[in-house]
Amino acid sequence: MNKSALMERAVHLALRGSFTTKENPNVGCLIYKNGKILSEGWHVSPGSNHAEVNAILNAESKFKESTKEVLKGSSLIVTLEPCSTERTTPPCTDMIQKYSFKEIIFLQSDPSQEGSNILKEKGFLVEKLNLNHSVLNNGFFKHLTLRKPFVRAKIACSMDGKIAFKKNNEKWITSQTSRKDGYFYRAISGAIITGSGTLDIDDPLLNVRLEEALNNKDFKQPIKTLITSKSQLDFEKKFFQDSSKKIIFTNNDDLDIHIDKTLNTEIVRVDSDVNKISIPSVLRYLGSISIKDVLLEAGPKLITSFIDLNLIDEYIFYIAPKVLGSKADSFYTNKNFESILKSPDLEIIEEKSIGRDLKLILRKKNVS
Repeated sequence: MNKSALMERAVHLALRGSFTTKENPNVGCLIYKNGKILSEGWHVSPGSNHAEVNAILNAESKFKESTKEVLKGSSLIVTLEPCSTERTTPPCTDMIQKYSFKEIIFLQSDPSQEGSNILKEKGFLVEKLNLNHSVLNNGFFKHLTLRKPFVRAKIACSMDGKIAFKKNNEKWITSQTSRKDGYFYRAISGAIITGSGTLDIDDPLLNVRLEEALNNKDFKQPIKTLITSKSQLDFEKKFFQDSSKKIIFTNNDDLDIHIDKTLNTEIVRVDSDVNKISIPSVLRYLGSISIKDVLLEAGPKLITSFIDLNLIDEYIFYIAPKVLGSKADSFYTNKNFESILKSPDLEIIEEKSIGRDLKLILRKKNVS
């Protein structure tokens, strides 16, 4: 196997942590020698061993006393530059230096670490591969540089960009297959954002019901966040009827703060921009509590506010093969759907059929 193919395997390993790393990056690692993968590992959850350490520990478990001899002259291939600082776990560079690896090959640089330079100084051959890695760690890197989360907007709509019937005579526009596919993005998010209009109209639960995530003992439900200016809320809504943590962002001093503690709900007062809740303040707060990825699932009013403020880093569209015309509401109230699809600031990351629908992912070319 060539280096690119081996790194693709390491990326696949990294993605095994998609539902559980949340605050930390997804990282995969493998050890390769003489045409064989000797050992593999990935980062599972915050506070646990990093991918390189897991790969080496797996090798030690497999080869016992002969581990150092077996790994001598092998290649350590990892998706993220090895860490060099001690936080909840020791530096990976310390563990790597215990073995005589022929080379260390990594995919993504970590500007917060000096692992590459340290290993070079210790005499290791270190190489960075230049491959497409858009699937990994967008939230981690945005938070690292800007202290703000990466914002995904999940939008189910018709071909003309409509998301809801005015008379509400049909609940779903896209297929069940699309809805199930969309649960993945909830599962990889640290928080889900919605507005009070969505609670009133749709009464969603907004939690993760993906078995692949729920069956993982390290999985935690994302924080459910509500942006509202209302003075009263209906706490009988499904949104509040589970044990997951919930945050209400409000600029209304009259909002009832006497919430039953069993609801696990916190109220956060945020600033106003022209009498509206400051969405940048909401994102800054989420960044301050180490939320790296958020998913926006909301109605036209809130989606339009995010778009107009240029706060959406990635759009995930599920487009049904139907045109709804004037009998339905658009997801974007200020311009038409085509203005988003043809934006020079966005690039198509994925385009494929999901059942009868089209799944289209657009991402900012420069996330900021």
